[in-house]
Amino acid sequence: MCEAIFQMKKINESDIAAVATRLEQIVPNTAPSVSPGQLRPPAVRVIHCVLSLNRSYNFVLPRLEAFRDSHPDTQRVVELANLMDSYPTPHAFVKQELNYNHEDRARILQAVVKYVCTIVEGTPRASEEETLKQWAIQAKPQDYQTLNIKGFGLAGFQYLRILFGADTIKPTVHIKRFISDILNRKASDVESLFLLESASKRTSLSVRAVDLFIWDRGTRGKGIT
Repeated sequence: MCEAIFQMKKINESDIAAVATRLEQIVPNTAPSVSPGQLRPPAVRVIHCVLSLNRSYNFVLPRLEAFRDSHPDTQRVVELANLMDSYPTPHAFVKQELNYNHEDRARILQAVVKYVCTIVEGTPRASEEETLKQWAIQAKPQDYQTLNIKGFGLAGFQYLRILFGADTIKPTVHIKRFISDILNRKASDVESLFLLESASKRTSLSVRAVDLFIWDRGTRGKGIT
């Protein structure tokens, strides 16, 4: 997916206006709550991000808790990288430490850990957590393309940013349905993300608060639009 596609989605003024109008009608102006995932150590957040790809929270949570209990001293991502390197393969680490026999997911985890380590290494004077928070805030959705990690696309990249403190979203089925209903046509992942971010900014709403509102209404079956 090229930069031009991202730019194109940002400039459809009538669509942004339509979404902004709907947000003003239904979404309360509240700050987003801090999720438990954002309070975990950076190392556990990276594991959380990768494990959650196409997996339910009920699958992810017990594995995160078991890892945290087994390795309370593995707080930083660089410490996670060292722990993974102590195993013969990433697959062996994931199988043993995360109770997950999935070689491809192990490959993705190793690649994401290496990527995050390069961010931290670039700012040695700041704490790891502060460095990653600033990265998350300043990164752009299209930056996921620079990782070039097979199986770790836009949604995974956006969730990584969320876990480290960015006020952004990942394109979920609830978000896409919400945008599609407003536009009366099917909206793609990229289009949904940019329209909701642009409309939230225009209405001075936190996009994370908007996301949580849409998710809550969708999961409760209340309907949104």
